[in-house]
Amino acid sequence: RKFFTSIKNRGEYVLIDGTHVLNNSNAELSEIGYSATKAYRPQVNLLYIFDKEGHSPLYYRLLPGNIREVKSFQLSLKESGLSKAVIIADKGFYSNANIQELEDNQLSYIIPLQRSSSLINYKALQPLDKKNLSGYFTYAKRTIWYSTNNKVTLFLDEELRLAEERDYLNRIETHPEKYSLELFHERQHTFGTMALISNIAESTPETLYCQYKSRCAIEQLFDSFKNLLVADRTYMRTDEGLEGWMFVNFIALSWYYKIYAKLLDNNLLTHYSVSDVLQRSAKIK
Repeated sequence: RKFFTSIKNRGEYVLIDGTHVLNNSNAELSEIGYSATKAYRPQVNLLYIFDKEGHSPLYYRLLPGNIREVKSFQLSLKESGLSKAVIIADKGFYSNANIQELEDNQLSYIIPLQRSSSLINYKALQPLDKKNLSGYFTYAKRTIWYSTNNKVTLFLDEELRLAEERDYLNRIETHPEKYSLELFHERQHTFGTMALISNIAESTPETLYCQYKSRCAIEQLFDSFKNLLVADRTYMRTDEGLEGWMFVNFIALSWYYKIYAKLLDNNLLTHYSVSDVLQRSAKIK
């Protein structure tokens, strides 16, 4: 905890309900949990806080593999010493109970909704007429349209919509037992969309979108880190061993992001990855 508070940061924090690390051991933190691959395996959940502007990790906490509770967010913020962070969860986290608890604890959040959620108002896209939408902005040279209804903002990415339409029509040809033209007509207004529910009143739709995308960027980098250090699984047999293993990896992750930030600041990411820099540096004697 002393180490965490010693880290210099720039002030805009993102709390991510992390990722899972496989752990086939008898450690108390190792519990059967559900993963994105739809498999139930012994694992440890990793919650972490990032400095979004500084591109650096500030804090982590290991949780049992079967725990995903709002209480863990609240306690982690308190332990980290950071007064405020935006909690960016994944689609599986949304529930009425979780939202109510986040609100009761005055925690700021951005959570994506399943496309089938009843909270999403698709009427603005039926038929697809841009005058029914609230406006647009540009993200990564792509036009993103949006429509806001209470705390839910619906986004439409036209390029993604066309790609998903092509993909679905191809699946009708290759898997007619699961896909059909009738279902295509039913779902076509949902293609290319993403809906976010948030209680951050002062945020514009563009800010919400960019904040959520920051989670995607962090997850992508974290996956690269895990592949680089083979840190996607651990064989530590005790909770103390797990904490030590993760602390060493956290320090390595901090250096990983320092190199990433240097590449970003010098516009070199189009030419080199962090892995490239490490491989080249390893040859210097």
